[in-house]
Amino acid sequence: IFCFLKSMKKHDLFFFFSQQVPLTIVFTKCDKTKKKTALEENIRDFLRLLKKSYEQMPPWIMTSCVTNQGRNELLMHIQQLKNYWSS
Repeated sequence: IFCFLKSMKKHDLFFFFSQQVPLTIVFTKCDKTKKKTALEENIRDFLRLLKKSYEQMPPWIMTSCVTNQGRNELLMHIQQLKNYWSS
């Protein structure tokens, strides 16, 4: 399951956490933050929250369609999941 945080609501996340649903976190619009430190702080805080709920941290990818940041990583991750689920 891919979790696109922009459209997720807090109760959706808590459902995933409580059920230990496997997911991949995709941080979108990573080019939008004016200060890179604010982006890093937000991601660090979110990952800290995840750590409390997951024994093993889910994979996460930072993306931007403007700069293509994370594009290759996301495509490779999707391909790996396709290969895993089709075998």
